[in-house]
Amino acid sequence: MNKVFILLQPNWFSKISFIFTLLFPLTLSAHPHAWVDTNTYIDSNETHITALHMTWTFDAETSTYMLQGEDISPEKIDQTLQRLAESVVGNMYNEHYFTYLYDGNEPVRYKEANHPQLIQDGNKLVLSFELPLSNPIAFNNKKFKLYIYDETYFVDMSWLDKSNIQLSEQLTAKCAGKLVAPKASDELRAYTLSLASDVAPDNTIGQLFSQKYQLHCP
Repeated sequence: MNKVFILLQPNWFSKISFIFTLLFPLTLSAHPHAWVDTNTYIDSNETHITALHMTWTFDAETSTYMLQGEDISPEKIDQTLQRLAESVVGNMYNEHYFTYLYDGNEPVRYKEANHPQLIQDGNKLVLSFELPLSNPIAFNNKKFKLYIYDETYFVDMSWLDKSNIQLSEQLTAKCAGKLVAPKASDELRAYTLSLASDVAPDNTIGQLFSQKYQLHCP
């Protein structure tokens, strides 16, 4: 797994809306980084892929920021977490949920995500939601590619290893999956780390650092 140190500049909170919109105070002067450990379950029926089920674990620092200023008293914590879950997932709509599935070379569209839930796991927050495909896709004799990434260099989103991607029983029986590490050069890494604090985010960098999951269903 290749981790990248990612700078968050306060002027660009609105760009990373899936975590930060309405969640962080605008007076924050530090430059936090954010990591999201992703887990994906690819669901299907006997013949068609139907949905992606996501579980995203935020790093401890980001989790603390997300709860800053919120009512986390024992009486209110469940309501607070549910409200935040709905807000975070809702804010991802215009960013395609940072999830890019391809049927061959054709991008796959989704319906609006549902079943958002946010829970605490120690000092980390864990977000889960379902991402139904707009139309179920037949998987026999197909090759699929799946990416999860933020377009900028702000947020690192990674599967820790192949075990963090699970397949339905039907897909497991008929398909084979492979997790491919990104091939970003040392020069690109150096460029990313050298970006000045007042530089606008480069919306092409995230994809270059993204892992790729390949699913082949012969």
